[in-house]
Amino acid sequence: MRQISLYINTTGEELTDGNRVVEIAALELINKSLTGNFIHYYINPHREIPSPAVACHGITEEFLQDKPSFKDIIEILDEFMSDSELLAIDISTLDFLALEFELHRKTPQNPFIRRNSARPTLKSILANSTYENFCSAMDNFQQESRDLFGALLKAEIQADAYISATNNEVIVGSLTDFLEKVKGSNPNDLFRGVSDRNYRLLPSLFRHKSEDHRAREQKMLWVFKAQARPYLERLPENEIQWLTLAQHHGLPTRVLDWSLSPLVACFFATQSNPEKDGAVYMYEARKYEREENINITKLKEIIHFLPSHESKRLTAQSGIFTIHPDSQPEFDTPQIKKFIIPKSKKPEFISTLSKYGINNSTMFPDLDGLSLHIKSQNNY
Repeated sequence: MRQISLYINTTGEELTDGNRVVEIAALELINKSLTGNFIHYYINPHREIPSPAVACHGITEEFLQDKPSFKDIIEILDEFMSDSELLAIDISTLDFLALEFELHRKTPQNPFIRRNSARPTLKSILANSTYENFCSAMDNFQQESRDLFGALLKAEIQADAYISATNNEVIVGSLTDFLEKVKGSNPNDLFRGVSDRNYRLLPSLFRHKSEDHRAREQKMLWVFKAQARPYLERLPENEIQWLTLAQHHGLPTRVLDWSLSPLVACFFATQSNPEKDGAVYMYEARKYEREENINITKLKEIIHFLPSHESKRLTAQSGIFTIHPDSQPEFDTPQIKKFIIPKSKKPEFISTLSKYGINNSTMFPDLDGLSLHIKSQNNY
């Protein structure tokens, strides 16, 4: 897994004022360890550098007179940053780089830099408490070097803070390696596989840009209940059963799917997004509620429960659910460990899992799952 800790200095904060990059540092991390491989350049922007910017980073026009222009290093930068996850604190870093590439009429190899693509930052990919730990580590490292500044030092501090904040993440190289790491887990531990390791533990209801989650949920469930009845052989007995049924069929809900099986979680972590690293979350769950005792309107904390297995898929996947209140939409606790599956290892995981009987036909025990399994066996 290759990442780049990226930091820049510019002639000013606003992208629209014709500001340009004057310094860039990019440090390579492999499997969350600094390799010592980096690039660092001062860049002549061929424009005035306002005094507030000079006061911020100490880089003057005179100092940059004999330094290369961005066009002189663009190929080196493009090659160094290609096919890597970029670690940047905020979107402006990526915006400035995107602008430089646009001005030089070059499409960057790394999609993180293209302005028309999803470009996650450290704040968006880290869970809330993890990001707080990252910021705290940044502050501590910067206090230790408060008399020094520059993009290279900042990029190194940023990388060190990221490594420190994400010490609950473990990279696995094979299914055997993963199973070795979880073999001591409690039978009640929950596992959740995600095909992109930057996916957070946030139920689909709360991924909407609007904040009025409760009203939107009530409206969707009302329509679902009214129109789902003709398709059901047996009606759900309570609100939670309606909710899990809606979740099963793709309606956005406040419910998150988990499994008691680490192998099932690996399956969902590797089946899609071949260009992304996957991940398996492991949560040390110990207390379960009965679904009939859960009152959605009075939820104050995240609750885990064993649902009524109304479908063969839920049974096959050893399904468990967590249900999340409005006040705590994201699952974010020290009891969660994250196992990262590099994208290069996904095909190997898929092949090995199938030998263990974990494939589309067993995870989705119906004709759709059978067809998916036959297609994958014939390289479709």
